[in-house]
Amino acid sequence: MIAATARRVFWRIAVLVALLPPALALAQSSPAAVPAPKISAEQAKAAALKRVSGRVTAVDIERKQGKYVYVVEIRTGGGDEKDVLVDIDTGQVLAVGD
Repeated sequence: MIAATARRVFWRIAVLVALLPPALALAQSSPAAVPAPKISAEQAKAAALKRVSGRVTAVDIERKQGKYVYVVEIRTGGGDEKDVLVDIDTGQVLAVGD
């Protein structure tokens, strides 16, 4: 009885030890590198402010629908928050959303 329990514990530990390295490798793998933008964040802000007037509260690069874009967050005069998506290569405004 004790030998059977010890064997079960041994195999459970063996399985965990076998699965741990691949799980750690997956967890530590870095996300895909963001390509270098051809326009600056300042240029993205300017393009976004031509489309939506207000105050820029944040600018980040994100992947949207398979394409990297600047997401320029703008607080409008009415207090609404708008997200303006600007192409990181061309500076073209691709979309405006809430």
